[in-house]
Amino acid sequence: PILPTDLYLLSRPVSYLEVRREITDRKKHAVSLRLSVSEQICMNLAGDDKVACEELTLGKLNSIRMGTVSQKILSRSGDDLRIEWGYFYLTGEGKTFTFADEAGMNFVGIESDLKPMNLFTFAYDDVESIEYFHTHLKSYWNRNGALITDEIVKAHADYKATLRRCHELADRMFIDAVRAGGEKYAELLELAFRQVIAAHKLVLDENGEVLFISKECYSNGCAATVDVSYPSIPLFLLYNPELVKGMMRPIYRYVRSEGWVYDFAPHDVGCYPLLNGQAYGDELERQMPVEECGNMLIMETAVAVATGSTAFADEHMDLLENWVKYLIENGRDPENQLCTDDFAGHFAHNANLSIKAIMGIASYGYCARMLGMQEVADSYFAKAREMAGEWVRMADDGDHYRLTFDKSGTWSQKYNLVWDKLLGFGIFPESVARKEIAYYLHKQNRYGLPLDSRRQWTKSDWIVWSATLADDRK
Repeated sequence: PILPTDLYLLSRPVSYLEVRREITDRKKHAVSLRLSVSEQICMNLAGDDKVACEELTLGKLNSIRMGTVSQKILSRSGDDLRIEWGYFYLTGEGKTFTFADEAGMNFVGIESDLKPMNLFTFAYDDVESIEYFHTHLKSYWNRNGALITDEIVKAHADYKATLRRCHELADRMFIDAVRAGGEKYAELLELAFRQVIAAHKLVLDENGEVLFISKECYSNGCAATVDVSYPSIPLFLLYNPELVKGMMRPIYRYVRSEGWVYDFAPHDVGCYPLLNGQAYGDELERQMPVEECGNMLIMETAVAVATGSTAFADEHMDLLENWVKYLIENGRDPENQLCTDDFAGHFAHNANLSIKAIMGIASYGYCARMLGMQEVADSYFAKAREMAGEWVRMADDGDHYRLTFDKSGTWSQKYNLVWDKLLGFGIFPESVARKEIAYYLHKQNRYGLPLDSRRQWTKSDWIVWSATLADDRK
């Protein structure tokens, strides 16, 4: 039950399986269910360690616990790795058991005679979740020492109420999405909802503030990555902007430490689950200066708009000022540097990256205006408009705008332009988006719009952002 507005339920690591029995031939039947889970759920690879199993009685419920013997808590970080500490619990009304298959893999299980409705839970207590600047943090749900066994009992007791709340959110999201973009758009959001939230851990820092830490999956395992947060924020801006703040806090903390030596925003804060400093590489050529400065400025302003408050931005205006100055100096015509689309290669004079810089500058101006700093706001909006005018001239390629300023006959999705529309900046002429959309319609492939003119590769998030630039649904 991942309800973004309920941080307790969002982080409580108990999942439900409801099984219903329905007789269709009017005869009597003896029906039973047997569930089993392998040792792989509590170690990196089967056979890496020995497991210990324990049967527990939780009131009317029977539960069986399984975990590794070694319990190497927060012992290593990486990408294609699975948790090798903590304990898995399988719980329900029935008889618990253990067994090993012919290959010696261990299993825990539960067997139950089925009633018309039966409820089972799968729970995982990771004991400690994140190492945050060399301090171990527990998950949000057990920040005050709550026991997983108590949470399992609560989960069984509150199932109907929790399920009702889940249905209410699902219905609301679908209706809102249909109104915004139609039924197909709503289905896309339904598919994306769990995926966007999934690879995050919710904890509190030493000051009791929310940290919502992402993990890059099948990339390099980086944690709290700025350009992973950036495409995910629309969901959280709608349903709980505090989680966007939770994505940004590790970055601010890192930049204020002695470990960060640059005048631009970092890419990440570690390799999951160890957040002790950037894992992406300290070398300058491994950084994403324009990308991450633009992302942080845009996210900060989006949070201020979503919450109607600049309190969070006010805490970090000194860093935001450094980053906006960096964008003014380096964002007009970016040098050869990495960006979030680096899987397709990186290059100099990236037109879409330049848009991000301009949106970052406008975002700072918007924040300054909300803070009552009107002269500052006017100067940054003026700078953004000046740069946008130059961008239109440098990127113009007839019926569209270029991938890079120096290469005619190229094109790319200008998805970063979406903030000019969503936040009402009015920095770029409306004709820019119209020209781009008209051009994209002639570049559509069977499964969508390519990222740019170099390959057939694409990203579904950027397609949706680009589509948002259109004037109408059709």
